[in-house]
Amino acid sequence: MTWHVRGLLTRLDSRAGEGSPTGGDGAISFAAEVKSELAGLTPARPCCQLSELLGIFYSSKGRVIRAGDGHAAYFPLLRNTAARKVVRLSRLLGGIEAKYQAARSAKQMTFFVELPLPAGLEQQFGLSAAKSCPQASCDRKAMLRGLFIGCGSVNAPSARYHLEMVLPSLGWATVLSKLLNEQGVHAGVTERAGHHLLYVKDGDGIVRMLSLMGASRAVMEFENVRVVREVSGQVNRRLNFETANIDKTISSAMRQVAAIEDLERSGRLEELSTALREVAQARRGNPELNLAELAAGMHLSKSAVNHRLRRLVEMAEGAVEVEGAVAAAVPRGQQPPEGTPPSERDEDIAANGKNGKNGKTPNGHNAQKGGHSMTRPLRVGEAGEVPRPTPAIGGRVA
Repeated sequence: MTWHVRGLLTRLDSRAGEGSPTGGDGAISFAAEVKSELAGLTPARPCCQLSELLGIFYSSKGRVIRAGDGHAAYFPLLRNTAARKVVRLSRLLGGIEAKYQAARSAKQMTFFVELPLPAGLEQQFGLSAAKSCPQASCDRKAMLRGLFIGCGSVNAPSARYHLEMVLPSLGWATVLSKLLNEQGVHAGVTERAGHHLLYVKDGDGIVRMLSLMGASRAVMEFENVRVVREVSGQVNRRLNFETANIDKTISSAMRQVAAIEDLERSGRLEELSTALREVAQARRGNPELNLAELAAGMHLSKSAVNHRLRRLVEMAEGAVEVEGAVAAAVPRGQQPPEGTPPSERDEDIAANGKNGKNGKTPNGHNAQKGGHSMTRPLRVGEAGEVPRPTPAIGGRVA
């Protein structure tokens, strides 16, 4: 029988990779590497050995069958690493020799392992999820390792972070989720195609779970790739930020230069104040500078330069429809009728006082008629003013 088991292990080694997911170039996936590392670990204590064997049994939906005068645990496994681990653990638990059978289908290899159970172990393979979960910390880690070998999967760290386990029942998903939450791993439970899944989607949780199972090499590889990925993400975000700023600066500068050229062609640039002309000259000479650099070169504040450039753009864009802007500023009921001369329009606007304080016209001057302000207060005795009575002196009105 010993030679028979050795023959199995030799054939399993020769078929490594047939039952495991590989890439197009034959490279073993990250999940297969993790399971190979976990399968190579050998628990030292018999309690841990039994817990890991139970984890593989329940995760593979094994069952207890009749075998002669006793019972046997039947393992339907899809990976050679899991089959080798069952054979190794059965030997460590008291020299139990396992029977096996390998079958090839159109898509994969399937391994069936039959493990004769001593009288003291039959009860352990028929308990519910709540009763099968051990209390000792080392036993829980060993069972978690066995469950992952049987039904777990994890994405490569270069892809999206995702670890999942297709558990045999909702009870196992609930118990395992509670166990992981106690260890600081946020795990979710869902159902897909009639199967109950436990999943972890954050990188820290996956690293913590791999550490609990003892996959130290996988943890190092995961962390190295994650660090490179995070640094690359930060660099990309910084480049995108800088590119967006450069695009914004260029578009704003082009708009300002176009406005300055428009004012110069129309002859209005020379009529502006010295401060506006200086800013216009600086912007035309340095269109590639951003606002902060332009302000530093002129020894002005960033706010002052921004305000002056904005005024230049507004003058260039709003000077085309001045009369339309004035008409829009006056309420519809108080607008002068069509055909009214511009001078009378200015007088009406100044009299209504709707275009600014002190009756200013759109040109910025006080509306005047005959050299006097249209809005000055009336003196005593003029039309529209009621004379105030003189205070009484000695009972008579002065």
